[in-house]
Amino acid sequence: MNKIMTEQVNISMKLQRHLSVGLAAATLVVALLFFAGSVLLMQSWFAALVAQTGLTLESFVAVFAISVIALSTGAFVISWKQRSFLGAGLLAASGVIFMIHPLTIFIMQFMKHPQMATGHSAVIPGGPILVVILGLGILGLGVVKGIRTPRTSVATAR
Repeated sequence: MNKIMTEQVNISMKLQRHLSVGLAAATLVVALLFFAGSVLLMQSWFAALVAQTGLTLESFVAVFAISVIALSTGAFVISWKQRSFLGAGLLAASGVIFMIHPLTIFIMQFMKHPQMATGHSAVIPGGPILVVILGLGILGLGVVKGIRTPRTSVATAR
């Protein structure tokens, strides 16, 4: 009876680890789609295509932001007691990729090309600072998971 319960717990732990890595990978995919979409929105043909679907710029950003927040939080919570450098790396990469386009807007605005930044900042309504804050939060989840992973393995080994 005890052996059966141990096998069930092991299966549950494996499923939990796979689910958390899957959610972290989905977060990375959504972050990549947000990056590609925000860069493509600068092209007039893509902006017209998005406008035909009925999406506004605000809803475009909101859909991706809410998706990334939900997926990354889910991956972090599910993998709380799991050891997974892969999940930590995927979360950290998602946060960095999510911040790339807004950070380029900041760099253009404060450096030599402020006229280029005005066109790019229209892609991210409300200013790019919100997206940078969200990206830092996701990066923080990945860093916390990465720091906590070796400590978890040391604690379970004793």
